[in-house]
Amino acid sequence: MALADSRRSWPRFRAESEGAVNPSNAAARVERADRVAWIFRLWAPVVIAAVVVTIVLLLLVVRSKSAWFLLGAGRGLVPEGYFHISGFILVLATMFGQAVGWAGGSGLLFYAMTLVGFGATWTTARIAMSLVYLGLGGLPLLFYHVFYGQWLLGLPRTGLEEWLAANYPDARWLLIPAHPAVDLSLIPLAALFLGALWGFGDRLRQSPVLQTVLALALLGTSLAVALSLAIHSTLVHIRL
Repeated sequence: MALADSRRSWPRFRAESEGAVNPSNAAARVERADRVAWIFRLWAPVVIAAVVVTIVLLLLVVRSKSAWFLLGAGRGLVPEGYFHISGFILVLATMFGQAVGWAGGSGLLFYAMTLVGFGATWTTARIAMSLVYLGLGGLPLLFYHVFYGQWLLGLPRTGLEEWLAANYPDARWLLIPAHPAVDLSLIPLAALFLGALWGFGDRLRQSPVLQTVLALALLGTSLAVALSLAIHSTLVHIRL
């Protein structure tokens, strides 16, 4: 009986002994469990942020309905009277696609960083999230402007704003005055995202309010990028 008890208790004794001998393993297990729990707690802030940015996009599409007819997303497949709906879906898919890409890219970069010697810590995770955020947030527009958009967007604008004001007044404000505001919004959004990620330490992992702010900054950035690409595409389509 005593022998059976000792056999049953041996795995537990061995695990406790290993944790005592190698406390770094125990700390790593706790850190890993905390990360998993944090990910599962994020669903509420993510849902709140997703609803908010979806409503914002919906209001923008309603306010600038004719701009989406000029874009003509799905032309040849979607009836012309539904171009505003296809445009909404296109921007929404781009926005959420970027957010999913950020999550997946952050996880992959975090894993790669641990393979080359970085510790599997919250600091490493934040470095990975920051780098992928900057890559998905700023690089697409920079690439577009430098390698594709410069010569197209440099085409003469003479009469464009007047033509829009006369024929598509609700499109004019989105395509002309709101265009630079959308592009420049990436700066405060990046400051908000990185500030929330690095400025509050471990409180970010415990506070639903801070998590919601972080999610709003991330999805807001994705929305700004998706909108900017749609605006550029519409202007190019008009000029050509």
